[in-house]
Amino acid sequence: MNIGLISHEVLETAQHITITGFSDIAHYLIANPVISIFVCLALGYLIGKLKIKSFTIGATVGTLLVGLLISLVFKGAGTYQIDGTVKTIFFSLFIFAIGYEVGPSFFASLKSSGLKIIILSLFFAVAAFVVSIVLFKAFGIGAGEAGGILAGSLTQSAILGTADSTMKGMLSGTELKTAESQMAIAYALTYVFGTVGVVVFLKNGAAKLIGVNLTDTVKKKIDQTNFHESSSENTVVGNIKARAFCIENGAEFIGKTIGSVEEQYGDDLTITQIIRKGKKVNLASDVQLLEGDTVTIIGLLDAVLHFEAPGMKETDDSEALKLDVIKQEIVLTNHFSLDVIKHLSENGIVISERKRDNNVLSEDQALKALDHLTLVGPKALIAKVVKKLGYVKDTGTETDVSFISMGLVVGLLIGAISFVVSGIPITLGSGGGALIGGLLFGYYQDKHSNYGLMPKATRWFCKSVGLNLFIAIVGLTSGASFLSALQSMGVKVLLIGVLVTILPHIASVYFGRFVLKLDAVDIIGALCGAGTCTAALNGVVEEYESSIFAVAYTPGYAMGNILLTVLGPLVVAMCIH
Repeated sequence: MNIGLISHEVLETAQHITITGFSDIAHYLIANPVISIFVCLALGYLIGKLKIKSFTIGATVGTLLVGLLISLVFKGAGTYQIDGTVKTIFFSLFIFAIGYEVGPSFFASLKSSGLKIIILSLFFAVAAFVVSIVLFKAFGIGAGEAGGILAGSLTQSAILGTADSTMKGMLSGTELKTAESQMAIAYALTYVFGTVGVVVFLKNGAAKLIGVNLTDTVKKKIDQTNFHESSSENTVVGNIKARAFCIENGAEFIGKTIGSVEEQYGDDLTITQIIRKGKKVNLASDVQLLEGDTVTIIGLLDAVLHFEAPGMKETDDSEALKLDVIKQEIVLTNHFSLDVIKHLSENGIVISERKRDNNVLSEDQALKALDHLTLVGPKALIAKVVKKLGYVKDTGTETDVSFISMGLVVGLLIGAISFVVSGIPITLGSGGGALIGGLLFGYYQDKHSNYGLMPKATRWFCKSVGLNLFIAIVGLTSGASFLSALQSMGVKVLLIGVLVTILPHIASVYFGRFVLKLDAVDIIGALCGAGTCTAALNGVVEEYESSIFAVAYTPGYAMGNILLTVLGPLVVAMCIH
């Protein structure tokens, strides 16, 4: 027996089984792309969490890389064919959620005093457009590469969707396939510097360009605007005076209701807790007080300190003095003077935030109907004052699917409108239309807070998972030509991406300082928003230990999401050869 021959045959058989098994798996996954899509999400989100110092590539780039790799590895078994309608559905949900979220800020910024921030955001978008077109034309960049470079360099993933819609309307067959593949690869190549480069520039370089000490400017800005961070629940508890009493035999309060006792003291006192036989009683105005109850009262400081009643023995029981403090956002239904605010404060309620049209109000401004207040204080006390001031903003967990769907219908119909300028078809496409629908319906919901709710968790799911499902499909359908596209694009795309990232920011810093006369804090905050780079905002807030940059970031972010998303189709259309 030839042992060497047997070993060789066994090895060949094992290799054949391995190759056959791998081929079967590849064919199965290509035939069932749903599994591959969720594999992309599972691995993409894990990769997105990996940190290199303080930098993470994020789930979107992670998902794209996994999709490209899977498609490349399975290339020998065929290519993924996934219906484009699936991409459109996921991307529409993503971009509608973006519009819904920024809609109130966008419309508020148009009529607010932050006009210069809007102008700076508009200038940034125009600068990005001009720089991109000049570079793309000079280096002969095609539509797919242009869309990917723009999306990655400006860290605006929404451009991928709107650019994709434009390419489908103007390209077909092999040209379209090649362009989509180039777009995905160019995005992956340019995104990292698009994020890191902007963070470093705005944190360390922007202020130096205009000869400003940013640390001093931040301190001066805080003093000028009387800016302060939001009050915490712990701060509020420290400002509240509470006392607890045991109701003894013969006490005048026995048999009286909570409502009648509070009315007796002119609402200067509030019963915030009743402990009966070791258990807390659910409070309501018609609940009667019984002998043996331990009652906790809060209210106006003078009234609490001087409270006395026959048969009420004070106790220092820690459980009775433990206050149930909550934070609640309410919508006002009338105009209120500053005296109302003073009364709230005296009762132990702190207004941690006050907003009108999504803009922060100063403490010396009177309050109007539809203003939003965030109250922090004892649960029972807030429940009482809400009835007098307005109503609690609906922050429930149930999404108004009918409202959201109607918004998408309206948006997609708007996106279907098309007209031709100089031979170039101009259209918002499904992505741009869904964005407009989100803006309009988000603005309406902000004015009618109890209708059309899209809770934060739902918005996160649509923005994150909706986008990354779209990205997974882009990766899976583009990866087969990854290597050939990479070889043809290479370093050129990286260098162009660096210029598209940095040059608009440099131009905008000078424009903001010497034309608009903005200070460095507003310029940097606005550019974090206009470039839709939340990582940069987090970087400067952490570096200078103040969230004052967020004041200019909010209107800039609203404008940036809209302008850059619409910019994509225009640039791509002009780069189709």
